[in-house]
Amino acid sequence: AAGTLYTYPENWRAFKALIAAQYSGAQVRVLSAPPHFHFGQTNRTPEFLHKFPAGKVPAFEGDDGFCVFESNAIAYYVSNEELRGST
Repeated sequence: AAGTLYTYPENWRAFKALIAAQYSGAQVRVLSAPPHFHFGQTNRTPEFLHKFPAGKVPAFEGDDGFCVFESNAIAYYVSNEELRGST
């Protein structure tokens, strides 16, 4: 899953998703600094809240338009089947 991860610098919650993406080969762009993302401002804009109603980060928008927030959900979404394992 390719897409954009919105976060702030050194967000340990975002690291989970980035590690899962790295191991799975997912292409994830990170927006964590101005001018593209300014925590406390960008995540309160109507555009951001339309995609992510909670206004929380990390938040992920897939290239297909799918939006998800919460670090575990993002990590699951960007991971591949091999990384997730079987249950």
